[in-house]
Amino acid sequence: MGWYDVREGNPFKQRLAGGDLVVGVFVRMPSLEVVEISGHAGFDCVIIAGEHAPLGWERIAALVAAAENTGITPLIRVSNGTRDLISKGLDTGAHGIMVPQIESPQAAAEAVAAATYGPGGTRGTAGNSRTGYGTVMSYAEYVGPANEAKVVIIQIESVAGVERVEEIAAVQGIDCLFIGLTDLSVNLGVPGEYTHPEVEKCVTRTIAAAADHGIAVGVPAVDPEMAKSYIDKGARFVGTGDTGLFGSSVRSFVEGTRKSNG
Repeated sequence: MGWYDVREGNPFKQRLAGGDLVVGVFVRMPSLEVVEISGHAGFDCVIIAGEHAPLGWERIAALVAAAENTGITPLIRVSNGTRDLISKGLDTGAHGIMVPQIESPQAAAEAVAAATYGPGGTRGTAGNSRTGYGTVMSYAEYVGPANEAKVVIIQIESVAGVERVEEIAAVQGIDCLFIGLTDLSVNLGVPGEYTHPEVEKCVTRTIAAAADHGIAVGVPAVDPEMAKSYIDKGARFVGTGDTGLFGSSVRSFVEGTRKSNG
């Protein structure tokens, strides 16, 4: 818990590389309490949903701090792979990024570069929270460990991405391929049919490509049964959503309470 010193490495990144199962929650609700409860509940990471949620950068930075205060790894899903969004996302103090809708090795490489300080990358430099805003360490001390500690997760969410997934998985610096099942199913013309043969074919191909290059695969899951089905296929990162968890819990409480009155 507390301030994250990149010089000590990134345990979450190490767990991904080591093949451990990690469980995360996508946070769309702009609530510090949701992040803190997720940490206390035992999630390994929160993925702050910068793509789909109405979150401003000030709130994102606060959610990152709340995650660190409860010992849960903060990641940010940016809305696209541009340098400015990735740099700003990491400058909030997040330990890594998730980049959606990657469909080529070039796009994947650009995302990795945007998360990497030079000379090997294009990330801009500024005195951020990870250096203690310049009070804890110099850039000479910081840049190398920061490059090593960052987590880069690439989302495969379309037929075009799957068709080049072997090339994408070969890009150096990627820690995980995360399959966007909903977008993928929509792209295939079978929205929400996660067990459709065409969706499953894409999942199998992505898992195989990741295994061939020694990187993890992540999937979303709405319940433990769905999670198990993908874990059995080789996924090592399972993510669920805060709104889905809240919705199902609320519905269960209301329905159960009304039944008790019968």
